[in-house]
Amino acid sequence: MREQEEERSFTVSDRRGRAAESPPEPPPVSRPSTPTQTSDPGPESSGPLDFSSFLFSLASTAVLHLGDPMPDGRTAPVNLPRAQEMIDLLALLETKTQGNLTPDESALLANLLYTLRLRYVEKAR
Repeated sequence: MREQEEERSFTVSDRRGRAAESPPEPPPVSRPSTPTQTSDPGPESSGPLDFSSFLFSLASTAVLHLGDPMPDGRTAPVNLPRAQEMIDLLALLETKTQGNLTPDESALLANLLYTLRLRYVEKAR
């Protein structure tokens, strides 16, 4: 039994005192190939992403949580805590990006927050 344990053991080499030796080269990293562009970008592609489209994405999520109809006609259940989270996230963005937005982006964010807050109050009643 003892012989079997010795055969399965491994050896530990301490190289801490060997600074003169060059470290072994890491294996080459294979990079994933980039997908080729097709002529049809597909329905998910909506153009270049910018801050305004990010704001619209967050606002549309809040609207869905407020129970407004989805694009396919179905109605999502009202989820006020989630809607409040999205509105709070937009308010956080407004605070943290103050002075760094273009006038159009700043106006868009203020209008989205105003509209969403009004709709939230209406649904909360």
